[in-house]
Amino acid sequence: MHPLFQKGLLFVERRCRESKIIILIFALLVVGWLSGTDREKIFTLDVSTEVVRFSVTDPLLSEWMIGNARLIDNPFSEDSEGVVLGEHSVLMLNIGTQVRMQRHGIETVRLLLTTDKQASVGRIEDADGRSTELGEWALLLVEVSGHPLVFPFRGTLTAGDDVAIGVNSILLSGTVSVVEQQLLGNTHYTAGVEDLDPGDRIQFWRQHQPVTGMPALAIVDGFIRAEPMEGFSGPADALALVAHGQADFVQVERLGSAGYQVRASRWARFLHDPLLAAAAAALALLALLLECSSKCIEFTKLWRGQDKTSIAADTQASDNKNGTQA
Repeated sequence: MHPLFQKGLLFVERRCRESKIIILIFALLVVGWLSGTDREKIFTLDVSTEVVRFSVTDPLLSEWMIGNARLIDNPFSEDSEGVVLGEHSVLMLNIGTQVRMQRHGIETVRLLLTTDKQASVGRIEDADGRSTELGEWALLLVEVSGHPLVFPFRGTLTAGDDVAIGVNSILLSGTVSVVEQQLLGNTHYTAGVEDLDPGDRIQFWRQHQPVTGMPALAIVDGFIRAEPMEGFSGPADALALVAHGQADFVQVERLGSAGYQVRASRWARFLHDPLLAAAAAALALLALLLECSSKCIEFTKLWRGQDKTSIAADTQASDNKNGTQA
């Protein structure tokens, strides 16, 4: 073999080995960066429940048409007492009002309004513009007839209730889904869906609140839909709740266990994130190509060794022949 060609092969072999190490390290760093970078996560709760509680943080999203309803402002009154409101009455809630909404089957919707600030929970306006200021406690019994009622809200949410003595309203069924933002572009993908069991209690949580740095309930947007009595399809449709919110995890409290957290797993990105899946596929293809190049170099070295052996054998045979003739 010509010396220049031999030197060229050695140079290419050395360069290929260095290039493989650099390329693999770079590719691994890219994949690690894509899989480890924090991203915006939106959790979606879609459930059927008999009870839901939330704290109002935005009064503009808490103005509800309550129609035919009975207002009770005395905690010791019976449900048959109180004041009957007009058909087009509107309920306006104040910030910090705690709302507990409850319904069984086709019964009336019970809206319990309370506050810890010893202030008004809100006010009610009728069709004539007259306003009625509420105290720090109020109960509204809303009849859903003719058409569904939708109650939008923004605040901290608890869906369902603990299963215990004296509890008669629970979450019935539903799902929690995680939507995560892709690293590049304003696009999102579904990172997972978790089925819920009857009796679960659900809350959205932030791992570190911006001000205190401590875990706290996350603020979510959502709505509650109550189907009218005339078109009711079944007891499982008591209250339909849909809520969306940016959170770090969703806490699921389940009877018979310590509960668990629903998160967007970083490992799930390899299955659901198109960009990361493409990067992982490219890394696998690169590893295959590098392996093929290594095999080619080994084959070339083997061929070069066989070529040297053949030349040595021919030289030895020629020497032996010349010696015999001599």
